[in-house]
Amino acid sequence: MDHFIGPQGATGALYEFPLRDSIRLSLRLEVLDRQLAAVADHRSPELNRTATHAVLSTLDLIFREDLRAHLLQQIYYLQRNYEVLRTREDIMQENLATLLDELEQFRKELGQLKAATGRAVRFDPLISALRQRGSITDAAMAADLPMYQCWLQSGAENCGKDFLKWVESFDPLLSANRKFLALLRERGEYRECEAEQGGFVASVARNQELWMVRISLPNGIPCFPEVSGTSDSGKIHVRFLHIPVGFAAAKPYRPNFTFMLAVC
Repeated sequence: MDHFIGPQGATGALYEFPLRDSIRLSLRLEVLDRQLAAVADHRSPELNRTATHAVLSTLDLIFREDLRAHLLQQIYYLQRNYEVLRTREDIMQENLATLLDELEQFRKELGQLKAATGRAVRFDPLISALRQRGSITDAAMAADLPMYQCWLQSGAENCGKDFLKWVESFDPLLSANRKFLALLRERGEYRECEAEQGGFVASVARNQELWMVRISLPNGIPCFPEVSGTSDSGKIHVRFLHIPVGFAAAKPYRPNFTFMLAVC
C-alpha cells in the first residue's frame, strides 16, 4: 500500500501520525528511502550532494537504534494481534491464514539478516570524512574537504557506482522497513468522520494496540490536522488548524466537514 494513497476513491491530502517512537523511526527511514530512490538514476554534482546527504542521514538513523531488532519486535506485535482474530466468525479465516503466513515468512527473512548489515559503509573513506564533519555547517566545501569536491567532479559513472555500492549495503533493512509499513497501513480501515468546530475525538478499544493514525482530508479544505493521544489511551484527539498566513500563529478551523480516519 503506497504511503501517499488514502482510502479508495478519495482525493486530497493524507497525513500520518505515529503514536510510538518506533513507528516514527520507520517513517523517517521511509522518507530517506524515497530520497535515495529519487536520485538513484540521475547524476549531477548537486544531485550527488543530495545523494550523499541521504546516505549519511540513513546511516545515522539505522545505527542510532537497532533497526533490525525494532522491526522484528513490530512484526511480533502484528502476529500477536492477528492471532487473536482466529476465533472470530466474522473474519475470513483463509485470508487471515495467508496474512499470518506472510508475517511469519517476513519474520524469518528479518531473522536471517546479518546484524552488521550496512556497517561497512561507515568505513568508506569519503563517507567517514563527511561524517566527521557532519556537525559543521557547510563543512563539505572544497576548502574544507577537497576529497569530496574531487569525488563530485569525478564523473557520473564513478559517482553512480559509489552511490549504488553504499545503498546496496543497507538496502535489506530499507526493504524490510517498506514491507513492515505496508503491512501496518493495511491494518487500518478508513471510516468517515465529521469534524465539528475544529475538532474530533475517536474512541478506540483499550485492548487495541495503536501505532499510527492516518487522516485523509478532501481537496479544498484550507486546514491541516494535529493529533494527540497515546498508544494505550483509548482516545485519539484530532484538531484542525488554519494554514497560517505570514507570521500569525495557526488558528482553529471552525467549519464542519467530513474527513476519513484510519487507526493502525
